This record gives sequence, C-alpha cells and structure tokens, in this order.
Amino acid sequence: MPAPAPITIIVGDEELLVDRAVASIVAAVRAEDPEVDVHDLVPAQVGPHTLVEVTSPSLFGDRRVVVLRSSQDLVKDLAETVTAYLKDPADDVTLVLAHAGGNKGKALLQAAVKAGAARVDCKGPTKGPERVAFVKAEFAAAGRQIAPDAAQALLDAVGSELREIAAACTQLIADTEGRVDAAAVARYHSGRAEASGFTVADRAVEGRLPEALEQLRWSLAVGTAPVLINS
Repeated sequence: MPAPAPITIIVGDEELLVDRAVASIVAAVRAEDPEVDVHDLVPAQVGPHTLVEVTSPSLFGDRRVVVLRSSQDLVKDLAETVTAYLKDPADDVTLVLAHAGGNKGKALLQAAVKAGAARVDCKGPTKGPERVAFVKAEFAAAGRQIAPDAAQALLDAVGSELREIAAACTQLIADTEGRVDAAAVARYHSGRAEASGFTVADRAVEGRLPEALEQLRWSLAVGTAPVLINS
C-alpha cells in the first residue's frame, strides 16, 4: 500500500466513494503507524481552536490524520485558516479535505490543488452503463465475475442508490460461488417489491423460516419500520 500524501483533496458528492477514499487513506497511514490518531470532522464540529489543536506539530511526534468533511461548507474564517495551513503543513499530520466539487468553497479547493494536494475524484455513476461497470468492478475487486445481464438484473432489483448497490453486491459475493448469473440474482432478489411486515408474518406463521428471513431482509431494505414488523 503506497504511502499517503501529506494533503489529499477528495472531490465529489457521492458519499460511499468519499467514505471509501477516506478509509483507504486512514488504512495506509495505520499500516505505517497503528497508533495514529484520527480526527474525522464535519464543519459543525470545527472551530479555530479545533483546527489549531489537531494540525499543530506534536511535541511527541505523534502521527495524526485530520479529515475535514464537506470542506466547502466551512465559514470564511475557517476556510482561510485551512488555506494558511496548506502553505505550511505539519510533518506529522496527514490532512484529508473532502469537497463536493461545486462552486461553493471553490477557493479552498483551488488552494489545495495549488499546494500540491493529491486529488481523488469521487463522482458516482449516473448512467446505466456506468452503474453496470460499477457492479462489475465490485465483483472484480473481490476476485469474482458477474455476467452483464446479471449486473443489469441486480440494478433493476435494487435501484440506483450506490450504497444499496454495493451492499447487494457484497451480499451476492458472500452467498454465491463462481460466476454470478441472472438466475442467481433472481434467486436472491425475488420478492423485494412485495416485501412487508405482513409477508414476514405470513411466512413465519406458515413455518417457512428461510422465506420469512428473506422477506425480513427485504422489508428492512425497503424501509419498513422494525416496530411494524414486530407488531
């Protein structure tokens, strides 16, 4: 795993990809120093003293990762404080700025790029072929394959929200072996549309435990309140 840059700017508003990029940087630093302190902050948690505290050089040489999420939302004074830090970063701090990439807070983004920050783009897939490619990449990362029609069937079943797509991929990878085809997708994702607390109860009363558990998973996935399932 390559050593992370002293400053990284993560650009994009796809939360799943941003979270993965942050986690990758933290993991890389921890590979070098398992005792590293991680400060993961959003603008509401940041004040002038907070920034000074977490970015000042440590008297004991302790390594730190400072993550500033939604940095485009920092108020002017705090954005200026970060910009000043970019000109003279501390040796024992790895700074990660997450920025949505729009015009808001653009000056901070430009300052980070000018300071030589490593850039990670986190633009999520917006078109059908891009989502299919994302599904294939999820399987490839796990050393697995999924047929193109199976990838499309998976998207048809779970929708366009990237976290749900990723979770469905993880579930299929865990529950299947070999190359995943459309039949496997249909087997694991049938019944999603009609899932409800009533179907969970019906299958349980009928003694069909596997089907009840499947319907329970789908009911929770489509947003059925747990209290209604209990009822």
